[in-house]
Parts: sequence; C-alpha cells; structure tokens
Amino acid sequence: MKKNILISVLIAITLSCSESRITSTISPFPILVLTSDNGFGEYTGEILRAEGYNEFSTDQLSDAKVTIDYLSGFDIVILTEMPLTEQHVEMLDTYVKNGGNLVAFRPDKKICNIFGMTDLGQPLNDGYIAIDVNSGIAKGITNETLQFHGTADKYELNGAKTIADLFIDAHTKSGSPAVVANSYGKGHAIAFTYNLPKNIIYTRQGNPESAGIEKDGIVGLRGMDLFTDGWIDTSKNTLNQADEQMHLLSKCLDYLSANTKPLPRLWYFPDTLKCLVVLDNDGEDNGEKDFEPQFEDVDSMGAKMTIYIYALDKVSKAWVDKWVAKGHEVAAHPNDTEEAENPTWIRMDSILGDIKGQFASKYGLTIRTNVNHWFVWCGRNEDGSQNFAAEAILEAKHGIEMDANYAFYDMKSNQPEHYLGSLGTNQGNYTGSGLVMKYADPKGKIVNVYQRYTAIYDQQYNESKDPEGFYNSFKGLMDRSLNDGIYSIIGVKSHNNEYYFSKKPLMKMLTYANEKGIPVWTALNLLNFLKMKDEASFTNISWTVNHLTFTLNSTLKHSSGLTIMIPSSYCGKILKRVTTNGQEIPIFLKQVKGSEYAFVTVEGGADYTFQVDYRN
Repeated sequence: MKKNILISVLIAITLSCSESRITSTISPFPILVLTSDNGFGEYTGEILRAEGYNEFSTDQLSDAKVTIDYLSGFDIVILTEMPLTEQHVEMLDTYVKNGGNLVAFRPDKKICNIFGMTDLGQPLNDGYIAIDVNSGIAKGITNETLQFHGTADKYELNGAKTIADLFIDAHTKSGSPAVVANSYGKGHAIAFTYNLPKNIIYTRQGNPESAGIEKDGIVGLRGMDLFTDGWIDTSKNTLNQADEQMHLLSKCLDYLSANTKPLPRLWYFPDTLKCLVVLDNDGEDNGEKDFEPQFEDVDSMGAKMTIYIYALDKVSKAWVDKWVAKGHEVAAHPNDTEEAENPTWIRMDSILGDIKGQFASKYGLTIRTNVNHWFVWCGRNEDGSQNFAAEAILEAKHGIEMDANYAFYDMKSNQPEHYLGSLGTNQGNYTGSGLVMKYADPKGKIVNVYQRYTAIYDQQYNESKDPEGFYNSFKGLMDRSLNDGIYSIIGVKSHNNEYYFSKKPLMKMLTYANEKGIPVWTALNLLNFLKMKDEASFTNISWTVNHLTFTLNSTLKHSSGLTIMIPSSYCGKILKRVTTNGQEIPIFLKQVKGSEYAFVTVEGGADYTFQVDYRN
C-alpha cells in the first residue's frame, strides 16, 4: 500500500539573489567534491550523505578531465585539503571569478585571497570554534564553542565575513576566523580554516595515536580507550558537536545555492521522525529459555530487539526462526576475550570468520550487524602497525555492515571520574554525534561499515546502582532530539544477564518512546533504512524562472518512508505547489532547526519526478 506523501514547510534563511547566477542547465550532479590521495577528502562524501545531499560527484583534482570547463558545469565545488599547483590556483580563481561557488577545507594558502583572508602564519592545533548565529548563514546552529581536532590556520580578514570564530580553548578567542564567506568576482567562496572531514572522523572515532594501546585501565582494549587523556570535551556531549559542524556545512551549501538553484536534500530519519531508538541485548553464556521473558516483554510493548549470542549450542534454530519471524534480529557475538588485552588482526579475523560460518550453518543467517563480547576492539593491522579502524576493516572483510562496539562505559578507569561524560539526564554522545555514519581509516578512506554508537548501557548504570539514571539518560537524549534539534539515533543495550536490574527502567523507556511516537528498532532494520537512504540520489535538477524540477532515483525498499527536503523559499519567492509524478500534493507547515523546507515522504525503490513552483 502506497504511503501518503507528506509535505511540511519550515522556517529558513532568506538569501540575497542580487548576484545570483540563475540557470536552466540540467546537471546530473550540482555538487563536485575534489579530493586527493591524502587529506581525508573522500570522507566529505560520507558527510554529504549524512546531511542528505545525495547529489554530488567526486573526482581527484589531479584527474586530467578536471578543467575550468569541467568545474563550470557544477553549481558548487568543494575543495578538500591538499597542496595546489599554480595551474590549480589559476583554475579555481577563474572558476569563482566567473560566478562559481567554492567551499574549501583548510585551503592552500596560495588561494587565501579568494576567501578574503590574509595569512598570519600561526597555526592552531586542537582548538574550538564558535559559530556566529547572527551571521545570516548559521541561524539555527548552537552558539556554544565546539571542539575540533587537527590544525587550523590563522588568518586576518581582508574583505571576508566571519561565520565562525577560532578559539584557543573553550573560552578564549584566537582573534582569527574559523569559517568565512567572501564574494570574489562574480562568485562566492567559503573557507573552513581547519579540515572538517578529518575533525569529524577524529571526533567520532577517537585518537588514532591511541589505537591498539591500553589507556583507560579497564581490562581489554576497546574503542573507549581512544577517548582517554581528555580527547573529548565532555561538557559538550549534549550538543552533538560533530553533527553541529556538519549542519554548519549544510547551512553554507544552502547559502551558496541561492546563487544557482535550490537543492533538495534527504531527511536524517525514517518518514518525518525526529528521533529513533535501537535496542540490543548481549546473550553471553545464556540460552533461549533465559532470553524468552525479555523478548516477550519487549515484543508486548511493540518494540523490536537485536540479540547477539555466542553460546550457539544453547539456542535452537526453531527459537531463532520464531523471533526473527516476529521482526527481531538474532546475530553473533564474536568472542576474542582470550586476547582482550592485545587483540591481533589474525586472531580477530579468525574469530569473525568462524562464527560467521557457524551462524550460516546452524541458522541459515548472514551476520550483518555486530557487537563483540566485552567490546573488544582490534586497533592494529596485520603487520602490527596502529590503525584505529582495523576492527571495522576486518568486519567489512566478513560482510558485516554495522558495528556497535563504541559504548558508554568508563567504570573504575584510571582516568578522571566519568571521563566519557556525565550520567543521567545530561549524558550525551561522547562521539560528538547522534547520527550513524560509516567508519574511516587513518587516511580518511571510507570503510563500508556503519558506526552505531551505544549510548545507553545497562552495565554502566547497574554498577553505579542507578536505575533512574539509566532511564533519565535515555529520556534526556530523546527530549533533546525531539525538542532541541540535537538529533540522535539512541542505542540502548539491555543485557539478558542484567535484566533483573534493567527491566523496570527499560519498560519505562519503551513506554516513553510509545508516548512520543518513536519506534524501537533492531540494528538490522536501521541498517536497511540507511542503505536505502544512502543509495538514493537526486538527478536532473533544473531551475527555470520560478520552477524547480528534479528526479529522485531509488532502487532499495524499506517499510519506512524516504523523506525529501525542499527549500520552501528561494530568492524572495515562496514555494506554492509541489507535484510528484504529475500529482499535486497539499502543503503542511512544520519547523526544524531554523531552516525552511518542504518535507515530502515517498516509498523507496522507485523513481519520482518532482516539480516545485515558487511565486512572489
């Protein structure tokens, strides 16, 4: 049965179109990302997909086809960090002067004039930024300082407008900008003076120099060891500070698109939800009779759960088939705890391969999501060299597509108390993100495994003897996602072994989710939705006078809808009508995070042609 198509119109920034380069040219992709072999540029594509801009192409700047004529076919060019030749400098200069729109991450100083800046020659490492919400570009983003990892170059303004200031620490201005906007010739340019994709990776995945090293004194190498020694400013956990910086990039793209044509995006969540919950359970040494009461409780609440098991001899195929048929997920719980203090590539590879084969043989199931026993995290390559994504790379090798080994647990560590952040209502996401995105390797290359953070962990609160804190941490994350635009996919782990502790607060969580209309999914269901969302693309985007047309291409299906976001105003004109495949759709008004869009929800697995009419 077809889903009803929904539209919600939200409040956005009004942009000047006095110098707009209005065009009716149909381009397959309006955004071009220019990368190199190094510099973390490839991960820009993952950021764009997370933000819903599934309308970009990626090329290496060194490719012979990348000429001024080629660049001129794109509305917006994103230049990732890399050294530039004089030929590149001339080409980019000409592109912007002729009316192009350029975004750059830590640009080569040879083109700082394009961005209206003068180099001060004093880089700053691991600082903060503070976004100017009054700049007209960044409305709706937090004005609190946000941490970044990496190096920022210091500049003074030479015609540019500041979008965000660079801070030495959380409270001290550096006197230089972190993000600027500039008009240059007929075009426009925005520079992040630091490497945004590198920062997002390091914020979400931790310190690569800590890979494969015991750091927190808790037995076993885990992803949490990567966040020790003050790597993350936990006072910022409730802000989702990596996500806020990605939202800032989106604001910049919306701003620049006022010079070309409005760009559609995809919404973060299924349908028009503003939050989502994923529930999982580690089976440990238990069997199906132990699991049954918890599954019955969860199922009675309309929720679904993933269970990760390693005691396969205690779980029958009939039991697995019963609960899988009800919409729950049964997956493996790889156990490399024998070498937990020094997990090696070779043994972890063997562990993953063995349990994958056992699951396929006994249950006829393919393992697609994963949590390791004790969250053991391999942080070294086969040759012993450090690699904070080694575990994810091994999982990709074995066909695992989603990992949840990053979790909130810091009990009895050698670090300052609660080094991963506050408990209870103010517990946030220490990864700086409530979104589920793919891992990256140490060079910023995308690893085809989604990182799903486990925020609400029963063992942390059980050992703290704090059942109310267990519930309140969940409620805090959900309330901020629903009410404050601090969007989160909330991962909850409720061990069967600890159900004596977690049953009451877990039932309160499921009740609260039901009251708020937020579904509770398995990890596999989320994976399938994200694959649908990331696979979809926008093509044939065209703007002629007051009419926007585009096609949404989608081949993957899901029980939940795919939502398109269309700017509700453009160049002083207001969206008046939307048709999908020739059918006019009524417009409903809603508001999200200070920006103005029309929301259109469709089923995945089909192509849709949209026409959007704007009027004075």
